[in-house]
Amino acid sequence: MRSIVLVLLLPTLTLAQEKVKEPEITAEDRAHWSFVPPRKAGVRGQGSGVSSIDSFIRAKTTLSPTADKLTLIRRVTFDLTGLPPTLKEIDDFVADPSPQAYETVVDRLLASPHFGERWATHWLDVVRFAESNGYELDADRPDAWRYRDYVARSFNVDKPYSTFLREQIAGDELAAGKEPREVADLWIATGMHRCGPAHMVSGNLDREMIRQESLTEMVNGVGAAVLGLTLQCARCHDHKTDPISTADYYRVQAFFAAAEYRDVNLATDGEAGAFDKSTAALAKRIGVVKKQVEEIDFPVRAKVVTAKIAAVAPHFREALKADPDKRTAEQKRLVKEIQPAIKVAWDDVLNAMPPGEKAKRDALRQQLFDLEAERPARPAQAWAIADAEKRPPTHVLRRGDASKKGPAVSMAFPRVLTHDGPPPTNRTQLAEWFTSSEQPLTARVIVNRLWSHYFGTGIVRTVNDFGVTSDPPSHPELLDWLACELMDHDWKLKHVHKLIVMSEAYHQTSAVKPNPADPDNRLLGRQNRKRLDAEAIRDAILTAAGTLNREVGGRSVRVPLEPEVYDLIFTEGEPDGLWPVTRDAKQHTRRSLYLFAKRNVRLPILEAFDQPDTLTPCTGRNVSTFAPQALILMNGPFANEQSRELAALLMREKGDARLTLLYRRAIGREPTAAELKTMTAFFSVQAEEIRGRLLARQPVSLPKVIPDGADVAELAALADVCLAVLNSNEFVYVK
Repeated sequence: MRSIVLVLLLPTLTLAQEKVKEPEITAEDRAHWSFVPPRKAGVRGQGSGVSSIDSFIRAKTTLSPTADKLTLIRRVTFDLTGLPPTLKEIDDFVADPSPQAYETVVDRLLASPHFGERWATHWLDVVRFAESNGYELDADRPDAWRYRDYVARSFNVDKPYSTFLREQIAGDELAAGKEPREVADLWIATGMHRCGPAHMVSGNLDREMIRQESLTEMVNGVGAAVLGLTLQCARCHDHKTDPISTADYYRVQAFFAAAEYRDVNLATDGEAGAFDKSTAALAKRIGVVKKQVEEIDFPVRAKVVTAKIAAVAPHFREALKADPDKRTAEQKRLVKEIQPAIKVAWDDVLNAMPPGEKAKRDALRQQLFDLEAERPARPAQAWAIADAEKRPPTHVLRRGDASKKGPAVSMAFPRVLTHDGPPPTNRTQLAEWFTSSEQPLTARVIVNRLWSHYFGTGIVRTVNDFGVTSDPPSHPELLDWLACELMDHDWKLKHVHKLIVMSEAYHQTSAVKPNPADPDNRLLGRQNRKRLDAEAIRDAILTAAGTLNREVGGRSVRVPLEPEVYDLIFTEGEPDGLWPVTRDAKQHTRRSLYLFAKRNVRLPILEAFDQPDTLTPCTGRNVSTFAPQALILMNGPFANEQSRELAALLMREKGDARLTLLYRRAIGREPTAAELKTMTAFFSVQAEEIRGRLLARQPVSLPKVIPDGADVAELAALADVCLAVLNSNEFVYVK
């Protein structure tokens, strides 16, 4: 018996004694440019009157002329706030002859609450933020919006990037021993580690495998967002190109070994009690109405079932009639095979329902919808993580398989990025290491991200990969200079933002000039023309139409979806239950940042214009060009509705003044004589065409509110002109 026990223990003893085998870190490994701490090189040409940034750019190329003032204010306003400038802002800047006019604009934009909204969008891309878990169930995350607001708020107050990272990496540890409501942001900040997709209902999946998925998401998110390294490539084997071993990967994972998802209560006892009381009362009222709906549904569903069974072949009917406990193997096979054909969907019941009963049911469903709208907001909670009391061991997993544990490892930083020192023991030390001046990547990665959004490409084009096979920096000294500037100025990001947008390099015209030596404009001899991203296109349409709700922060908004989205996504239930549209219509025109970010449901206009899928960290948005973009912007209900609202606004003007104002609201400038002639001719022809439709009593789409005394045919024709301008390249691109 004793020998059997020893044999059974032998694999465990061997595992505990097993040594980690990994490649040594060589001097050559450490010499890679991104693994060497940044140093502030002397600025070439300093004292010539140009900025430090321009000195580095001029050392490699000749700058193009400065863009005109209209182009500059549109460019910098979109870049800093994600919104177009107002007509007054344009007029004031163009008319201001002072040398400080542009800097005044920049300071105003940096102080705008819309600055944080814009740059929160970029950060949320990197951490793949969404408000649902993904996968088949795609359950909602009701409190995730607080993390979104935390990010925007942090950027608005110019929170040092070092503090911003410390709060996200280890906010729960920093909040230890304090009342959660007093340090709410520390808890909310840790939502960064919950941004990725998550299996919350495992089904047949192994619990340990689900746990490993969560840890993998945490490590991959930190590696991409903060270090700009493809750590995930070392999860199953030593990294093929970078000096990062599988053991390095799991040493980083060890920092998160005890981390668990936790919803931290931020509400008072009174708030929680009031919520429970009102929710219980509402549940009773909802229960009464649901019972009435079921009483209508039940007999109709029974008839549908009977009809479906009657329609199948006799041998299937016989198998279904047989006692389930006495069915033969063949009958069981037949029953299983026929299930899809006799399954009753909710629309089957509705289609079979008599009109009178359906009307009663519709009224009850509306009551349910109205009652759901009364549901009180949940008491405040932080969508967070926190360490369990006991920290489980971390093992190197062979091929990344949770069932194949290798040697145990402890917390440590990737060896190529550090030297020997006291072993770390918590995530706070990980956060402090991230923001150490001797850590070579963090500052470089974030300033490169900023640069990429201003110029359309980073100094290092592979913004999430600074490894050995990454794209080499086009201006390495400039990258290091910017990184050091950030650290020298207390990690304040607005300082770097202002440096970039004040540079002559940023001010250049985007007009293409032949340069065989630099065909891709890597040396930045001109500015790059950039297409607006998906959210900015939607927000710019709302701004032009005068319908944008500029309210800042708060719970996310569900807007009505196109019918085809319901048909594609909500095939197993009634859409008003699965996608409860926000009742206040004024909320439907909030900025795109505030739209509910469900992984499996994206607005067609946002998806078509390359909004990320939030499944992996976004390394930089695609800028695709394909037919559905034109179809959605020309034929989509959103663009058409907003064109009608814009037309109603323009109807206050007369004659050519309407078209002049249209161009100014849409693209910031007045139309040329040729554009005015073309649009006037189109307007006249379209108005007569629509007048004919009206006489023939054909339907014509009009704004929600028709201005007093408006010629309906002219109003509808003007909406078509507005739609044409919103579809122009100049509207969706920034020069």
